[in-house]
Amino acid sequence: MTTSIKQSAIIFAISQIFAIFSLNSWAQQDRLSTDRATRVGALSGQLHWHDEAGRKRYEAVKDQVTQTLLSEIDGYIGESFDPRSATAEQVQKGVDAFLGYREGGLFNNIVFLVDLPDGHFLIIGIEIWRGGSVNGEDAISFRAYANSGGKFVHVASVNDLTDSGVASLFAKALPTPPVAGQFWFIAWADVPPLAPFKVAMRLYAFDGKDFRTAWNPENVIASSVPDAVQTASGGFIVNRMPDFQSQLILHEQYSVSADGPKKIVEWTTQRE
Repeated sequence: MTTSIKQSAIIFAISQIFAIFSLNSWAQQDRLSTDRATRVGALSGQLHWHDEAGRKRYEAVKDQVTQTLLSEIDGYIGESFDPRSATAEQVQKGVDAFLGYREGGLFNNIVFLVDLPDGHFLIIGIEIWRGGSVNGEDAISFRAYANSGGKFVHVASVNDLTDSGVASLFAKALPTPPVAGQFWFIAWADVPPLAPFKVAMRLYAFDGKDFRTAWNPENVIASSVPDAVQTASGGFIVNRMPDFQSQLILHEQYSVSADGPKKIVEWTTQRE
């Protein structure tokens, strides 16, 4: 056997070893994902109730089960997305599928990819479906993941929007953060079951290490949850109703500084 033939045989053998190793790694990852999905399904089932007995069981375990479910989500994200190539759309679709949410459904996971002086971060607003068939009280957790060793690792979270008993999460990044090197965004959600809607809002800042709640106003009345807030140059606009019977929409524009938002102008339009 010539040297070139020996070299080809060695290269072929090495390539086969790597191929087998790769297949085994993929198979192991598939098993891990399947196991996580099974656990998530079982955990999610404990967060819904349909009668008084079910409500009592839910009340007893909801906080612990919610935290366990969030830990499973953290593990899934670390195993499933490469910080060097993952897009916000890929992550959102992946997390939606992991939690069994359909596109255009009632539950919204929000995803931002952010580059700050401290590194590359994934920020996700997780909405976990909780509560009864009529009165939802979803858990909302904004979670930050840093690129550590080629994986997304959970580094910080803020959960105070959950306290309002909300559903249907929305969030938008401020076009211009008031503090250089930070990521600022406004989040809001429906407070069921009223109609017109009540909306809870928070303004958050992330500095690469932790979240800060920069604004926690009283809930407002809105004719539409998705349109209750819009971003604007230097800040955002809240579109609310003065009261439940009003036929007017009050538009309040805020500028945002390091200390938080300040209302600078307001106007009204007729409710459609």
